[in-house]
Amino acid sequence: GELLPQIRRRRDAKSIDFGRAAWLVAGGLFKKVVISSYVDAAIVRPVFTAPHQHSALEILFAAYGFAVEIYADFSGYTDIAIGLALLLGFQFPANFDRPYTARDLQDFWRRWHMTLSRWLRDYLYIPLGGGRGSRWTTARNIMITMVLGGLWHGAAWTFVAWGALHGIGQVAGHFRRDRRARKGLEPVPEGTARVVVQRLVTFHVVCLGWIFFRADSISGAFTLIKRLFTAWGPAPLVTPLLLVTVFGALALQYLPADAAQRAQRAFVRQGWAIQGAILGAVLLAITTLGPQGVAPFIYYRF
Repeated sequence: GELLPQIRRRRDAKSIDFGRAAWLVAGGLFKKVVISSYVDAAIVRPVFTAPHQHSALEILFAAYGFAVEIYADFSGYTDIAIGLALLLGFQFPANFDRPYTARDLQDFWRRWHMTLSRWLRDYLYIPLGGGRGSRWTTARNIMITMVLGGLWHGAAWTFVAWGALHGIGQVAGHFRRDRRARKGLEPVPEGTARVVVQRLVTFHVVCLGWIFFRADSISGAFTLIKRLFTAWGPAPLVTPLLLVTVFGALALQYLPADAAQRAQRAFVRQGWAIQGAILGAVLLAITTLGPQGVAPFIYYRF
């Protein structure tokens, strides 16, 4: 419904939104080639390759780092794809909406890989019965959907565990909401402290899931989790540049929802000379700061 009508409709080459397309492609390249590649080389790959050799703080920041890496890689290449589609006259749907600001796992999946989330909902969860049966039937449908969503990434127990963790988290949230509704309780009052706690808990549950997603095996994932609480010691991999990159990337998600759109509109309003200068500066930064050779591409495997 999102793509086929556009294929059938004749496109006008004079109506191509070049400014928005260039903004998306350049920003996506920077996220994918510079940010994702740096975090991978600086801490994620060393820690996950040799979990026994690293301290608890390095493991913690490897988990945080992978959260940033996979978002920068995936949303970056998605932005590139959306931008290239715009140059051909096609409007692709958005795929991310500040996922690390989510307040629970259900909210996370409304914001992360939104096209896959809709596909899982429409072609797995709803055909299984969705939330129309008992709460245990609903829990079963959630678990089946999320475990199959994990297996979609690869036939490995690590992906099953990742999907099951997200399924269990969503089932727990569903049971909590259902229990309050059955008791006739009023919704819990909103407040800044409650929102902060929800976001912190959700982010760390998501990072726990990323450990299983990135680990080479289930035993490797549990080794990392165990050492996260026991392997106290120096953390030479946790450098100031890494801290700035990780926390800066996460902080950007807490900017106002329309901040990126405002910046994009400001770029589009500029003349071709200023746009060209900005794009040239971004490309120079990418070639200067990016890795030598071909940057790693996480989602190539899936």
